[in-house]
Amino acid sequence: MPSSWSGPVQTLNHFIATLPLLVWRADRDGAWLWASPQWEAFTGQSEADYVGDGWLRVVHPDDREAAQTAWSLASDRQSFEVEFRIRNAEEDRYYWHKTRAGPVHGDDGTIIEWLGTSTDIDDLKRLRDQERSLLGELQHRVRNTLGVVRALSRRTADHCDTIEEFVAKFDGRINTFARTQSLSTRSASGQVNLADLVHDELLSHHLSDEDQVRAEGPDIMLGVKAANMLGLAIHELASHAVTFGDPGDPPPRLRVRWGIDDSAAKPLLTLVWKEEGRNLADPDQALGALARDFVERALHYEMDAETAIQTLPGGLVFDVRLPLARAQDRDS
Repeated sequence: MPSSWSGPVQTLNHFIATLPLLVWRADRDGAWLWASPQWEAFTGQSEADYVGDGWLRVVHPDDREAAQTAWSLASDRQSFEVEFRIRNAEEDRYYWHKTRAGPVHGDDGTIIEWLGTSTDIDDLKRLRDQERSLLGELQHRVRNTLGVVRALSRRTADHCDTIEEFVAKFDGRINTFARTQSLSTRSASGQVNLADLVHDELLSHHLSDEDQVRAEGPDIMLGVKAANMLGLAIHELASHAVTFGDPGDPPPRLRVRWGIDDSAAKPLLTLVWKEEGRNLADPDQALGALARDFVERALHYEMDAETAIQTLPGGLVFDVRLPLARAQDRDS
């Protein structure tokens, strides 16, 4: 090398050493000739390790075929571009890299070597994977939401005699469903606090007088399915509390209590709704057939819950016990 070149070469080497990239050179067939200090520091490979095809040993085994295929097409395409994972020696883990190379041509136009870089895209790759996962979750939830709305509309219509009755009941059930979805989306975990679920439903029915209503229990996080099912059941019970009864009667007293029963083989979520202090002429007809479906049967079939409802002259008592793990399942 002429002495007049030493300055520019040293400057180039210093510049390469400061780049946040893994830099390398390969011959016309893709055999590596040289790699920058960054490659050696990242992979732990020395020159003797990476020359030729040695660099492939630090590429993830599942990605080596893609790297070799890209080289086989590079000459025709006049470019080399591929994504693969490279092992970091210090951390003993693989990081995704975007690897590109361009040809260096001789005077006759033929390729004499390749100059390439490998850029860390691991964070970007993970973000893209998260976006795809979130999109899939969103699509799944939208399909489920539409299914629930369709089922609610059909079941409500089956149990209504007039359009006005349908609108009133369907509107209330959809609002309950919407409140549950809102609580879920506001939560970082995507779960719903049972305490928030109960209090929101009571407030929506103007059941907030402390002398009339007592609702107490610990913070228990529910999966979306359990929250939807319990939310609809509580909605029907609250609607019953403000709807049925003789004109002029004072509103009933409500006692709502929930918690976790650890005495069973597997922990159970428990909730008791007690309505008292009213005079019902026909307690057995107080809850309609569809309301009973939401309160009793749906929880039993969908959540493996044990449910019991007892209508009394002074009101009613609803008791539900369901497996805590099932109630907190985020994927259901």
